[in-house]
Amino acid sequence: MSDWPVKIVVWDSIGNTLLGVRPWESWDAPVQETLLRENPKAKQIALPLRELLAGYGLDLIWFNSAEAPYAPFGQLYADYEGSLRFTRDLGEIIAALEDADYLVMHKERLPAEAIARAKGLRLIQHLGQDYRGVPIEAARERGIPVAATPLVNYITVAEQVWAYILNWAKRLPALRTHMASRAYVDSWHGFPGTLYVGDLTLGLLGMGEIARPVAKAARAFGMRIRYWDIERFPALEAEYGMEFVEWDELFAESDVVSVQLALNAQTEGIVGAREFALMKPTALFINTARGKLVDQAALTEALESGRIGAVALDVFVEEPLPVDDPLLRLHDGADEKVTLTPHNAWQSPWTWVRDSQELWLNVRRSLRGAPIQHEVTG
Repeated sequence: MSDWPVKIVVWDSIGNTLLGVRPWESWDAPVQETLLRENPKAKQIALPLRELLAGYGLDLIWFNSAEAPYAPFGQLYADYEGSLRFTRDLGEIIAALEDADYLVMHKERLPAEAIARAKGLRLIQHLGQDYRGVPIEAARERGIPVAATPLVNYITVAEQVWAYILNWAKRLPALRTHMASRAYVDSWHGFPGTLYVGDLTLGLLGMGEIARPVAKAARAFGMRIRYWDIERFPALEAEYGMEFVEWDELFAESDVVSVQLALNAQTEGIVGAREFALMKPTALFINTARGKLVDQAALTEALESGRIGAVALDVFVEEPLPVDDPLLRLHDGADEKVTLTPHNAWQSPWTWVRDSQELWLNVRRSLRGAPIQHEVTG
């Protein structure tokens, strides 16, 4: 260990890399209560960054290239006051890397030029296994290891996608009513409308880190898997037995369409009435990504008119969902055809702690000369 400054550049326009390693007192009281309820030793486990890297003098710069500050993270920004720089100037970020020891990234695209100019990088640490923004070959040429830690946050969302699919295919809400009413007495061994998942086609909009475990499970169930993304992934196509298709084809052929796209200026409202008109009238539409990706009014109309068969949503255009939203009326009067959840697929504040902490533990391993984990070798 040394008090000699270790320069760490963070490039993260969301804040997930640092959210889970904030000072304990910065957590809101309800978050503290949840952490302690789920693990009474939370204060000893959910350590702030400077305690995780105690013994090392830190020169930390956090670059945030978001179009606007994310209001709910106001306290997080205050936690890193003096280190945080809101900028979209790539030249400024590249210049800061020239004498950096570590680069921590999340969902950004780093040009190979930055690697060529970085003279002392000891590790590029990416939060998330979808590290497509890291110039891997340039890093390998320089002998700089790259690590990509999995996001528990994304894994829990993928789990919820599958909960929606099975809830719908196996008609669990309707079966609960069937049992509660004792109607099963006259229909033992049978219930209409349940589906064999292996007969269905899954369409994934986006092939990022949430879609991949969804596809992995789909292959285990024997589903046909189609995907669309702005780029193709031949290695993943072979691994999951899936096929890349064009946008319209995905909507038209799929029995289940699951949205896993990032929200930006190009994708806002990207799914609308045109897409719902292409879908099978029996299909399930799932959105666990961001509400503003979808024209919610068009979705509601498509559901009411029977142009699509079912929806499962964890995200909405306005959150919390207004109590008089027509989707809630449909939800309250439906069974498995309408499933709404309150943006809870990420599960718990512990996902924030686990995601942030693991990548910083990797930095600590490197500082101590220990083997890093989650290294990209392929």
